Amino acid sequence: MKRFPTLLLPTLLTAVFLMPAAPVLAQTTLSLTGGVNITSLDADSDGTRSPLFESLTRMSIGLAATLPVSDRFGLQLGGRYAQKGGRLDVLGVLGMMDDMFGGFEEMPPGASFDADFEMDYVELSALARVGFPLSGDRVSGYLLAGPALGLQSSCEGVARLSGLDEPAFNVSTDCDEARLDFRKIDVGLAGGAGIDIGLTDSIDARLGLLYTLGLSNVSDDVGGSVKHRALTIQAGLAFPID
Repeated sequence: MKRFPTLLLPTLLTAVFLMPAAPVLAQTTLSLTGGVNITSLDADSDGTRSPLFESLTRMSIGLAATLPVSDRFGLQLGGRYAQKGGRLDVLGVLGMMDDMFGGFEEMPPGASFDADFEMDYVELSALARVGFPLSGDRVSGYLLAGPALGLQSSCEGVARLSGLDEPAFNVSTDCDEARLDFRKIDVGLAGGAGIDIGLTDSIDARLGLLYTLGLSNVSDDVGGSVKHRALTIQAGLAFPID
């Protein structure tokens, strides 16, 4: 069962208001964003043929505080609820094993058998931020880069079989119950860009892209390494808090 991290927003808000005041040359801003994660898993079986994961479209909700260092440079401390994972074409894997070892029967034409691995994380990040004007005082751009740490809050496997004469089936199970060995911590690098559009003198609309490259192996089940890849498309609001 998925467990939404209900303590994430209160914890971040408390941390933000306990931070020391920023220099008077700029303002500390708070942003709340939501969007979609286009996410997959990159598998490497020690140089041998690896199963290919397809992407899933999932959800991301985040809160971040930007602390100014100068007029253009700052540090963005953030936390978000990030859904990640990937889809595995099980028939494709069986076909690959059949090519290598033989002995597997083919499924009927048109049949589809795949498995989704759905992992949810509380992801914390500390990103360097560079801002620059784009159009007058109302539109500005920014670039982000830095480390990210994901703490897994839930993990599920969903198997589906369809395309046969019998009714399709869909089975969902907890990763631990299915003995799927996915690690609870994910370390990665994040980088992205976006724009802020002034709606009022104190509120900006924020649109951005963020790509997270997983660096740590999250599973040994394929005999090598499995790492997360996620592109987040997000939109939200930003406003000063000092």
